[in-house]
Amino acid sequence: MKLKIVILLFIIILNNACDVSQEGTDCSLVDCAVGQLFSVELIDNQRNNLITNGTYAISEISITTNESEIDLIPFNSNDFLNFIVENKSGESIYTIRFSESEIDTLNLNLVELNQTSVCCGPYYSVQNATYNGADHEILANENDDFFKITVVK
Repeated sequence: MKLKIVILLFIIILNNACDVSQEGTDCSLVDCAVGQLFSVELIDNQRNNLITNGTYAISEISITTNESEIDLIPFNSNDFLNFIVENKSGESIYTIRFSESEIDTLNLNLVELNQTSVCCGPYYSVQNATYNGADHEILANENDDFFKITVVK
């Protein structure tokens, strides 16, 4: 009989200890994505990747926005220029410097997505992209967390 009372008390204490409704959501256990990944694939007219064939070296390319340099992110392979876009709605302008004499401009227009997560976000989607003034089709993966354009140089 005493064992049943002890087990019942233990279950009651355990049940009350696990009630998170009083404290809200514990976001410390959630690992949110760092930001929106964007990639630029550079190809020639024959669809040869210009980084793979050595025309450009990732180590010599820099990307800046608002006069701040952005880190290039190694992702799967180093065949693309991969970076995290600014987390803000509206137009963001990126300057891509291949050399002192070759400088390109990438304009991205982002819109905020409806947020369903209490802990993470806000998240953004790339609505449109222009590279050196030309519109480019944006390719997205199935989760809309990776966007890419292909540029013919």
